[in-house]
Amino acid sequence: MVISDNINTAKAIARECGILTDGGIAIQGLDFQTKNEEELTQLIPKIQVMARSSPLDKHTLVKHLQTKLDEVVAVTGDGTNGAPALHEADIGLAMGIAGTEEISRFPLHG
Repeated sequence: MVISDNINTAKAIARECGILTDGGIAIQGLDFQTKNEEELTQLIPKIQVMARSSPLDKHTLVKHLQTKLDEVVAVTGDGTNGAPALHEADIGLAMGIAGTEEISRFPLHG
């Protein structure tokens, strides 16, 4: 889960959704940006949450998943901050405010 919220909010949301597990890593965009290629290769498979991420962070993550880990990547976003990642992803779904509101009408569980 890549989100622009602060790390504590992001972790709480991710735990509630079952995304963040005991062994997973939650990282902030500023920390992600300090990593070199070798560190990213080791770190990215363990990242379950990235908070306060920039458009470049999202793009870097998508490209790394595709090229280094041979993953198929889907990205959703508002089409503004996530535009580079949405464009690069194998599957990109841009949603405006109405789209986000529409999705929030459906509970994640229960």
